[in-house]
Amino acid sequence: MIRAARGGYDLVVSDIRMPEMDGIQMANAAASLFPAMKILLMTGYADQRERAEELNGVIVDVVQKPFTLAEIRARVEQALACFA
Repeated sequence: MIRAARGGYDLVVSDIRMPEMDGIQMANAAASLFPAMKILLMTGYADQRERAEELNGVIVDVVQKPFTLAEIRARVEQALACFA
């Protein structure tokens, strides 16, 4: 978050399931601090995907695991295209 404060990131890619703070909590915190930052979440769980999809406007996409390198690359490119 410190580097983000200096404008160091255009996109955050995070799993939803993490040990201390889940990706949804992280997305909400990051969006409140850095509203222009794009957030792409990934998950292998349907219920977490549904929770994340409720964050319309906070996250740009939710990628379902497992995914291929081509799939994640395409999603990242789509998310970054918002800056073009």
